[in-house]
Amino acid sequence: MIERLKTSSLGQQLGLVAAVLCLLVGLALVLLGAASSKHMRDVQQVEFGSTMAQLIARRVSTALERGDLLGISASLQRFVESSSVQQVQIFDVDGKVLGEAGRPAGADPMQYRAPIRIESDIAGEVVITIGGEASQAAHSRLILSLLGLALLLSLAVYGGSRHLGNRLGSRLQQLARSVALEEDDPRAAPLNELDLLSQRIEALPMDLLRTRSDAGAKDENYNTTAVLYLHLNSLENYVETLDEQSLHRYTDRLHQVVYAAAGFYGGELQVTRQFALAVYFSGEGSAGSAPFRAASCAWLVQSVCRELEQHMSLSLSTAMAISQSELGIGDSSDIYPGLYMQSTLDELQLVCASKPPKILLSPTLAEDTDIRGRLQVQATEVMDYAMLEEFQGPYRDLLERQLRLILRKLTDPTQTLI
Repeated sequence: MIERLKTSSLGQQLGLVAAVLCLLVGLALVLLGAASSKHMRDVQQVEFGSTMAQLIARRVSTALERGDLLGISASLQRFVESSSVQQVQIFDVDGKVLGEAGRPAGADPMQYRAPIRIESDIAGEVVITIGGEASQAAHSRLILSLLGLALLLSLAVYGGSRHLGNRLGSRLQQLARSVALEEDDPRAAPLNELDLLSQRIEALPMDLLRTRSDAGAKDENYNTTAVLYLHLNSLENYVETLDEQSLHRYTDRLHQVVYAAAGFYGGELQVTRQFALAVYFSGEGSAGSAPFRAASCAWLVQSVCRELEQHMSLSLSTAMAISQSELGIGDSSDIYPGLYMQSTLDELQLVCASKPPKILLSPTLAEDTDIRGRLQVQATEVMDYAMLEEFQGPYRDLLERQLRLILRKLTDPTQTLI
């Protein structure tokens, strides 16, 4: 039943929900009206019974004073015949019946009493019995009429809500047809209008319809960046000699080495030329300035390659140079820094074309405090670049520990690559 309701039309769902809510509200009002009318009926019946008992007590008090029991009996009979009182009884002060007329009928009769007074003395008591069938029947008719009215109102609300729901459902069906990418499958399970529209919208290629609006400049793209350029000398020679599978394993090993070394110093690795990689370092880090971190990463790459070459049949020869750019590498939302970076990459490519055996540092890096205080360099004739000779004692010890960690994480160095 619930599943059928879920797949029914929007008009049926709205009509049924509105009708049920209306019926619940109507039933609540009927219960409130029933309780209120019962209370009012009981109060009125008590007032009526007490008034009738007092009226009869005043009427028979004179006859009782004269001792006219026949007159009392006749008066009581007239009361029973001319009113809704079913039975009237007269008792003296000792509880003896002095007069009686009528018989109680029906269930749950109500009795009301009133004293008979002769001057200031109580000479007896009047007890009248009134049946509750008539008032109960009237109360029942009222409740039934209210229930019928609530039911009719719920049916009217169902009809009106279903009409409005059908109009809304027709509009949703039109929208669903307008965004449909293909014809409906006749074997598909029936869906209501909202589910059908939702299914059609989910089938749309929304990623293709959305435009890219994030084109703002980012502050990190305008920080001074140290660039470590690695020209893959051996790879340039192996492209034409190795098969595809061996070449893939070789480049994967190079990637592991550079990626692991860059990870210690927060470098970002990218491919910049056909046989060249670049690792970018920007900002200040706990390991030192960006140029010092680039130099440390280059030393690690060179040292790891030398260690691995001892257990490989192939060479991992690379030429490395480090320079500095006033801007970063940019991204898809801001291409200006990346365009600015190209001149630095071109210069580093030209420097590495001579295949220097050691790491070269550009003249701009000589001004860096960490480079001057932690490294030993030697001048060269290659575009005024300096050659990295050695690290100071504590920094060399740190690099040695990092070297052992990298060798431990890589594939077993005693196993040949090919």
